[in-house]
Amino acid sequence: MDLTPFVDPLPIPQVMKPKARFTSYTYYEISMEEVEQQLHSELPKPTRVWAYAGMYPGPTIEVNRGEYVYIKWINNLPDKHFLPIDRTLHSSGEHSPEVRTVVHLHGAEVEADSDGYPDAWYTNNFSKVGPRFEKEVYEYPNNQRAATLWYHDHAIGITRLNVYAGLAGMYIIRDEEEGALNLPSGRYEIPLVI
Repeated sequence: MDLTPFVDPLPIPQVMKPKARFTSYTYYEISMEEVEQQLHSELPKPTRVWAYAGMYPGPTIEVNRGEYVYIKWINNLPDKHFLPIDRTLHSSGEHSPEVRTVVHLHGAEVEADSDGYPDAWYTNNFSKVGPRFEKEVYEYPNNQRAATLWYHDHAIGITRLNVYAGLAGMYIIRDEEEGALNLPSGRYEIPLVI
């Protein structure tokens, strides 16, 4: 199929709004789900993709340097993958869940339990978890220099399928030099239970 290039406007992912913002941290909940999205105006119908927060590419997360962020990545994906799984790959055998995810923030300086280690995968509703799974809410201190990072699935044996299906998005750390975000005033503190 030949598609006419450059006829559709460049899709710019929306900036994700946090679920809550407090004086010492910001909290997000971001779901992974299967959606249909029109990827080109000349395609006869929308394409099935896996999306963060209902969009592909996923929403952009923008934070200030030093802004402590917690994110609960929620797997709301179906039990069956829509792409073919190679069961001969490491940790993809017949006893591994067909759909498993874990999010890695590529380039982030984080503790190991929030790094999206490939064996820290989990299924829908955290009903099954990998051997390195430690917690449901990840912590991102954002103490590094301003940078453009990206988040993506990192589950062992099926990373390529999950990213190809659509699980990827941008994460931008800003600072004063690069143009820090003007965060809303009047923030308040409520303890986060993880």
